[in-house]
Amino acid sequence: MRNTTILMVVSWLSLVVLMVPVILFLAGAMELAAVKWIMLAATVVWFATATPWMWKQTG
Repeated sequence: MRNTTILMVVSWLSLVVLMVPVILFLAGAMELAAVKWIMLAATVVWFATATPWMWKQTG
């Protein structure tokens, strides 16, 4: 149960991290190359952490 909670928190935080660079890029505070790398890393983290708890069968 505790591992699932940790995975859920990390996966939701990675979704937040996916949005922040986009906003910073649109505001002119980040370069496109940096945005791409951050979004790639956050996507990998999201897939790695969301898959176990989303596919977990209950019952």
